[in-house]
Amino acid sequence: MPFANGSSLFVNVIAASVALFALLAVSLLVALVVVRSRNAVLRRRRARLTSAWRAVFTTAYTGAPEPDPLPRIRRADWFTVLQLFVQFHDIRDKDRPRANEVFPKLDALARRLRLDDYALSLLHRGDDADKILALNALGHLRDPRAFDTAERLAKNDGPELSRAAAHCALRTEPEFIARVLELVGAREEWIRSRIEMMLREVDPHRLDRAMLGAIADADDAGRTRLLDFVRFCTPSTARAISKAVIETTNDVEVVAAALRSLAPLAGPDDREIALAFSRNAEAVVALSALRVLRKCVRYDDRDLLVELTANRDYWVRLRAAEVVVELYGETGLAQEFADLHPDRYARDAVRQALAERRRMQLRRERADRRAGAKSAGG
Repeated sequence: MPFANGSSLFVNVIAASVALFALLAVSLLVALVVVRSRNAVLRRRRARLTSAWRAVFTTAYTGAPEPDPLPRIRRADWFTVLQLFVQFHDIRDKDRPRANEVFPKLDALARRLRLDDYALSLLHRGDDADKILALNALGHLRDPRAFDTAERLAKNDGPELSRAAAHCALRTEPEFIARVLELVGAREEWIRSRIEMMLREVDPHRLDRAMLGAIADADDAGRTRLLDFVRFCTPSTARAISKAVIETTNDVEVVAAALRSLAPLAGPDDREIALAFSRNAEAVVALSALRVLRKCVRYDDRDLLVELTANRDYWVRLRAAEVVVELYGETGLAQEFADLHPDRYARDAVRQALAERRRMQLRRERADRRAGAKSAGG
């Protein structure tokens, strides 16, 4: 009988377990249905909210009258509306000429809605993602109340938070550009495209003064990084900075960066610099010098180009071949240069550079034809 009692107890335990698991399964199914239904409702509501407020913010671009009355902003809606405001402030390239017309309308609307007050509260109590959104919004609004906090957060270890804080502070106080450039030289983790967006908003003459000071005070690593952005200065200052750095440093990476920044502005006066560094043993320097030489090459540089197109480094050969094609164009002289060269790798490099030039020319012609057809059709 003890065996029978034990068997019965085991069966009862199994039955209770099955019932418990069945109850759990039903509960999970009900919870899943409830959660999915709730999420679907929230998605539909968010879609309606987004659609309504997009229509409101679009009026700043179209000049159409605002909806009357404006959609209601509930407590849970503020974050979404603030996100939309920031998105509409990130103007498209085709609308950029209208920025001075559009932005004041957007900003006046945001202040009427008290989005600035909400962004300030988010800046002081939110997490990093909240702070980044708030900094972007307050920077667009040039709200001076955000400056002290933005200045402090610019020192934050988080790359995106610190970059957004620096941008906000710069928009609020243009003289903050000196501190921004100091940070650009020190923060390798800042995204290049975001730095470019900041510098495009700065008056070039103010940037000139700040860049001269930043380059002078930076170490070699900082100068290497800053030299990539001197193109946002006025051309005369960018040239002066690049040439001054070339003449005063022996660091390979710094020299290469300075030559790269000089290349877009190079002219006949820079030929001696290009010639002096194009034979450099460091490939990174020679490659940068060849960028400069493309802008000021002369027919009497042929012997140098014969030498460089036979360089051991593949990229030096190819860039030197591009200089050959830049000098002679798609003429028989370029083909003759290749045919007469004693080094087969040099011959291949020049022929490759010629083929690439022809390919790029065909692409431009196709693009021009498409643009012409589109214009005619429009």
